[in-house]
Amino acid sequence: MKDNYSKAGLQRLFQKGVNNFLLLHKNGKAVAFQLDQNENVNIVGRQTDISFKSTGLSLLDDGWKCVGPGLEYSWLFE
Repeated sequence: MKDNYSKAGLQRLFQKGVNNFLLLHKNGKAVAFQLDQNENVNIVGRQTDISFKSTGLSLLDDGWKCVGPGLEYSWLFE
């Protein structure tokens, strides 16, 4: 069974600062990445078995901003 990562309701993109991003998926996966000046992606880390809701709330408490579903980065989960 393949996960459907492209559905907007299943994932959220968080940003802190200019180039730091974290993409969360409701299936318990997260990918932290940075964008360089040419918008190239540099993956910083991956995690599994996270709680979508509590991780998202913790990020907001830590100064991260939810900037949308991040559909353009869904490929990072593949």
